Amino acid sequence: MTSIASTQFETRLQWQGKQRGRLYTEQAAAVSLGDMERGRAPPDLWAPEELLVAAVEGRTLMAFLEQAQARGIEVLFYQSSALGRRVELPGHAPRITDLIVRPLVAVRGEADAEQVLSIFETLASELFPSSILRLTPRIEPVVELWDSQRLPESGPASPSPPTWRPDTVSPYGS
Repeated sequence: MTSIASTQFETRLQWQGKQRGRLYTEQAAAVSLGDMERGRAPPDLWAPEELLVAAVEGRTLMAFLEQAQARGIEVLFYQSSALGRRVELPGHAPRITDLIVRPLVAVRGEADAEQVLSIFETLASELFPSSILRLTPRIEPVVELWDSQRLPESGPASPSPPTWRPDTVSPYGS
């Protein structure tokens, strides 16, 4: 007999007036949502599109770490940024045209670096088949080799939040 694994994700959303809502789940802090104004969510609010980009970025991290651990790769550092592009054409519903995750990973040796790149080569299509998203995210990794002189004496580097670089040049234009 074939066994099928099933996981249920449940959230609750409560309208807060105007174009705002509050998203809840049993396991985590609530998230405040707001519709985009002038191309961005209002301060202190997440646009639903930002949550989609964050979900893709977060799932990429978790799947990468799982595969790296299975292959015995010592990950010294991981940080990423992600970009989603929403296009609105007159007379058409808005759509997401790009989902790009840019991980920066540090490992000790060239063999591990090659394995990291090999994981990322297939990760997007494995994680996000067309049955889940019509757009397969693109993953653009950067892998660095770190030797023991680059590491702090206390062990692996502590991750810090990515720096927001709104002037980052994209091969796809603005």
